[in-house]
Amino acid sequence: MKIGIVGAGEVGLTYARPWSVAGHEIILCDLKPSATAKAFAAERGLEIATSVAAIAADCDVVVSCVFGTVSLAVAEQALATMRKNALYIDMTTADPAQIRIAAEQAAQSGIVYVDVAILGAIALTHEKTNLLGAGVGIDRAQSLFACIGAPLKSVEGGAAGDAAALKILRSVFTKGLEALTIECFMAAEKQGITDKLHDALSDIDQASLRDFLGALIRTHVIHAPRRLKEVEEAERQLRAADMPVSVLPGVKELFQRTAGQIASSPLDTTAPTLEQAFEWLFKANEINR
Repeated sequence: MKIGIVGAGEVGLTYARPWSVAGHEIILCDLKPSATAKAFAAERGLEIATSVAAIAADCDVVVSCVFGTVSLAVAEQALATMRKNALYIDMTTADPAQIRIAAEQAAQSGIVYVDVAILGAIALTHEKTNLLGAGVGIDRAQSLFACIGAPLKSVEGGAAGDAAALKILRSVFTKGLEALTIECFMAAEKQGITDKLHDALSDIDQASLRDFLGALIRTHVIHAPRRLKEVEEAERQLRAADMPVSVLPGVKELFQRTAGQIASSPLDTTAPTLEQAFEWLFKANEINR
């Protein structure tokens, strides 16, 4: 199979190597190839093209590994010359709306499109990094990645753009958690109680992540006023200890907003379902705009 890889950076080369070893013909495309890309091309006897449209016309599969800001432009160049029923794999961190536009253009041209999001640190786990994909080309993409042992999971019932959207939301969660962890554990380490903090947090391990997060959402819309006082006290203590406080002010602002809305328009139940909690939160968000 002839695979064109647009963007011969870390991501592109990560998959180019094992696909090449697996017997696929690789065509690289990069306007400003790095020394690493040039070395790989020399090792494999490849040239590095500079025209997306030119390589796309001759490929069974085109894999886009460019920056998200140029994702749509690259897709449009490739789709303009790709053969019908060829496969386009978008591995960029792009705006989901842009991905959906490209997927629609692909469908109009009879080209199979799939959105593949990278969910881990590719510099550490290379082609074994977890991937999430969505779009009509997911089955074909899974077969292609499976031949090099790359784990590509499908978004059940998902359309192109859904994998990118989920990756962005995952980043909101993980990066926010990372920032809060740094703020919290620096304070714990300064007080010499890091191990004890791990013990104090161990009850969280007793529930599944889904159940734990659901409980946070359901109880937030009832207990935010009381929890706000805890947040305020936590911020006071961190500042008194001369520790950096960056995350807690944002946490406090969210709790203040919820507490104010509870005061003016409380729920009519003390045990809301997840659906009821979300409905109330969205209404509160509209009012606070």
